[in-house]
Amino acid sequence: MDVRLTLPDEMLEALGPDPERETLEGLLLLLVGEGRLSVERAGAVLGLEDREQAEHWYARRTMSRRTAEVSEDPDGTQEHVSPGDFTQEIPKRSRRFLRITPAAKGSGLSDVSINHDQYLAEDV
Repeated sequence: MDVRLTLPDEMLEALGPDPERETLEGLLLLLVGEGRLSVERAGAVLGLEDREQAEHWYARRTMSRRTAEVSEDPDGTQEHVSPGDFTQEIPKRSRRFLRITPAAKGSGLSDVSINHDQYLAEDV
């Protein structure tokens, strides 16, 4: 099936030298992000060889969007992690993960985590 799409000139300029490919990738990113298409299927449409390549493509493209939204990274915490590369060592060496030290004595409140909605509503 062919789809014909007419885009304004400024959009064509923004898409760069291969607007058809960029448009296809943008549509696939949208569909995968909404859960309407799997990463594997998107990779197959793009002609990628396997699931790992598809995951790297998706991680790279979504990371580039997030990185563009964040202008600075003063702590150097924007580490690119592909889903296939994730191991327990990454959280251990990263400073951006929350480390909670148990309190010597409790706060006196019970079931706050279980009943957090009720607890927060009463606090308002």
